[in-house]
Amino acid sequence: MQNTKDIGWLDVGVREDSRLAVLDHGRLQRVVDDLSDPDNQCPSLCVFLGGNAKSHALQQIYTLNNIKRHVSEAQIKLRYDIASLESRRPVLLADGNIPRLKQSLAKRLDAGMGLPVSWDSHSTDRILQVLWSRLIFVFTDVVCIFIDDTSGLKDAVQFLVDSLQLRSASPFPPSYLPRVILIYGPGVQTDETDPPGIDLLYHKLQSQGYDDLSGLFSSTTSIYMQDSHLSDTAKFQRLKAVIAEQRDAMSSIRQEYQASPSATHLTALFRSAFRHTLDDIDNPFDIVQATREDRPVNLCLESHLAHYLEIGLSVNIHLHELAPSIASALFMDHYVPGMLKQTDLVERCFLDLFQRFSQTVTSSANLRRGQLRSQSGRICRLRSNRICLYCLLHSAQHILACGHTVCDLCAQVFGAPTVGLEYQFTLRGCLCCLYQRPLVVDVLPPTMGPAILAADGGGVRGSFRWSFLFWSRNISTPAPFKRWSISLSAQVPHGAFFVNGARPPSLCYFIESRAIGHFLAKWRNGSNGSYTIAVTIRGSLMRPSKMPLEKIVVFLVPRGMILPDHDAQAPKVGVVTTSISRDTSTFVIGNFNTSRDSGSEYGKFSGGCARATAAAPFFFTPVDLQGIGYFQDGGLKYNFAGEIASQVSHQIWPRGIGSVRMLSLGTGTAQPNDQTPHFRHIFRDGFLRRGFDAWMSTMETDSDWKKWRSRLPDSVRGDCHRLDVSLGNAPHTIDAVEAMEDYRNLVFLQVGSARMARDAATTLLVSRFFFSVGSLPENTATPFWCRGSVRCKGPARRVIVALEHLYPEGLSYVSDSGLIDDFRGLDSLCASCGCYDHSISFLTRHLDHTVNIFIQTRSKRRWRIGGFPESVATLASRQGLQSSFGHRNHGRPCREPCYSCDVIRDPCRGKRRRRESRGLGDVGPRKRALA
Repeated sequence: MQNTKDIGWLDVGVREDSRLAVLDHGRLQRVVDDLSDPDNQCPSLCVFLGGNAKSHALQQIYTLNNIKRHVSEAQIKLRYDIASLESRRPVLLADGNIPRLKQSLAKRLDAGMGLPVSWDSHSTDRILQVLWSRLIFVFTDVVCIFIDDTSGLKDAVQFLVDSLQLRSASPFPPSYLPRVILIYGPGVQTDETDPPGIDLLYHKLQSQGYDDLSGLFSSTTSIYMQDSHLSDTAKFQRLKAVIAEQRDAMSSIRQEYQASPSATHLTALFRSAFRHTLDDIDNPFDIVQATREDRPVNLCLESHLAHYLEIGLSVNIHLHELAPSIASALFMDHYVPGMLKQTDLVERCFLDLFQRFSQTVTSSANLRRGQLRSQSGRICRLRSNRICLYCLLHSAQHILACGHTVCDLCAQVFGAPTVGLEYQFTLRGCLCCLYQRPLVVDVLPPTMGPAILAADGGGVRGSFRWSFLFWSRNISTPAPFKRWSISLSAQVPHGAFFVNGARPPSLCYFIESRAIGHFLAKWRNGSNGSYTIAVTIRGSLMRPSKMPLEKIVVFLVPRGMILPDHDAQAPKVGVVTTSISRDTSTFVIGNFNTSRDSGSEYGKFSGGCARATAAAPFFFTPVDLQGIGYFQDGGLKYNFAGEIASQVSHQIWPRGIGSVRMLSLGTGTAQPNDQTPHFRHIFRDGFLRRGFDAWMSTMETDSDWKKWRSRLPDSVRGDCHRLDVSLGNAPHTIDAVEAMEDYRNLVFLQVGSARMARDAATTLLVSRFFFSVGSLPENTATPFWCRGSVRCKGPARRVIVALEHLYPEGLSYVSDSGLIDDFRGLDSLCASCGCYDHSISFLTRHLDHTVNIFIQTRSKRRWRIGGFPESVATLASRQGLQSSFGHRNHGRPCREPCYSCDVIRDPCRGKRRRRESRGLGDVGPRKRALA
């Protein structure tokens, strides 16, 4: 009934570089795969150390196992008790020789196999000693040591002394340490002066300086196996009963304190402990940190909780009222040891929550939801633009209509997924105040990189960017420059319309032309024909009048068209400003996504932000943003938005993968003048003129773009585009309103503008596709088939139609090594929900090998899909395929389940394929490529 003949678990050998290394054969994972319900079964590990007597005892105690048949040359072996395989607590059996029973010769490991140890390892026995005492004993319930003869006694004593010197790596209290059973054989001879039995062992230990074994085991039992006329089965019945008794006692202790891991958890904990043992033999294994490997605790947790207490005290909410809220937030994420040691309010509330969680069938997210609703009458007064008021652990990223803030993760945990759209969630209302106003939030998929739009500052020369965007609308249908095609928009001096809503270029042109015409007609008559005003596109006017641009535009265009339509998520926007302090510090003011509310103050704040950032310092006074401070034009210090946008992107998505797709919009490049004047005019070349020219030269951003792009790896530079035009003989100033028509014409007359706009549009469209790993084989050390599916973020049909409009000759998926599959376009859309789900598979060398997936045209031009270049290991880690301790999103689906396209399964949960299905012959007729 044993499915696997090779029972080898751990081996110690010599690598090709002559270093001692440890090889994990993956036996534990195979044993867990053979269990009927590994998520709910809690194995009990028993260790058997000794020689021939140990092997004979295993045969007599576990009669259903064919011990003699299943052998291995590995130094540490692992079996399971067939009789308990279907039980709730299956028994796992690890056995091996006592390290000092005989000198173990180091075997030669295959090339590329085994992991070296970081500490000093003098011999194979030394490494085996560490593996037993500091790795396997951590997860063991019962240890049986067979002492056959006098030499065996000496080896056992030395083994125990060495283990005591190494100290146990268990993170649990002493009562959780394994229980040891010492089995003395009839060959153990003692002198007449030596005490018999266990007293002899303690006498030997005391001579080495140890009183007992309490530092290694929780209890010690001795059994004497003397010669008798009983059969072997009857002789070992007592030992079998003692093992079962000790195992049941350990099981009761672990269950009482909720410290009995399931088989799935045991596998994950062992992997983490294995890596810890190879790196460190001085510190105990941190089981809490092991459970948080895939979702580490936020480094800003302490400051976020301190801020939460501050805003609570500022509205007269006492600590005992805030404690339940903090406890439920920590419980939803994971309790951090040592937080808030000044009081035990949080600890008591946390214990109450844990008891409710253990006794009822509910999730920690539902407990948090109920706690927020129950305290809504008090915490509704809390306001913060720094932290998420739902989880308290992450920074605020969205603001509800009521003013309370949430993060992307909470939008996924507490929101409802949208039908037909990936990673879009709807928050029906606020949990803090119960105000019902929906908010739709787009979340960046974990295996997708962001797409950034960075617009440099340049006054009226900003019309270049809108010309390029307007052109892109004519190139592709529908226009790619919509809110769903941009993850982050960064602007230096331009604000209100494009920044806050990502309005279509046609609307921008309409607003621009009507507003400029109105202003020119208004002030031409009152200024004796001289133009004393200058316009900054998408912002306010450098005006001598008190009439603001917002009022003019509201008159020309309905207000609902100017402000973003917040029924759907707008891109994250950062407006670069500088303070009026002496150091002119740079600030990035972000727009939170708000609910649609015509009566909110959001529009007023946005207008002020636009005036501050679009203002030329010689014409505008700085603007006071209430609660923040005075700000002026961001272009005074940093006029190149691309580098700032890249830094902000890493702060918003610190776990982002692959290369960043960036579209940089320039404001025109001047022809360089390499000649230096030989004569100087004291007035025309005075300090003021030279200082002004030097300051204006800092506005040119083309050189900054080239420097930033040169720092990127050569392989990903093609993912970043720059739309710019040569100024030629056009005015180079930022306030030449009369030259705006000439600026537009330069874009359309420049050779290659259409091609640049087409390439940029294609890059943004292709970046909407991302790859989701479906499953991983058991053996990933050699080339293996990676199976998964390509998904699409945003309206898939519109993205596909735009791509097919640009490239009607056809597209295909390719890797670095060749064709993967045809693109198929609309045929891959689900007829019911409209989601794009294209299954592909490709051959990759190993988990950590960097791969690429492209969309390629018939002419061999290709663009990377989102999230690449990246390794399969990173993609699987971001999805949590190997996470045995849950996921950051609490297992919430990324889209509304649809039975037609089979997306009911949790997309973040995957299982390794069984060993028998990992071959290359089961892939099917699908085209393949080696990545």
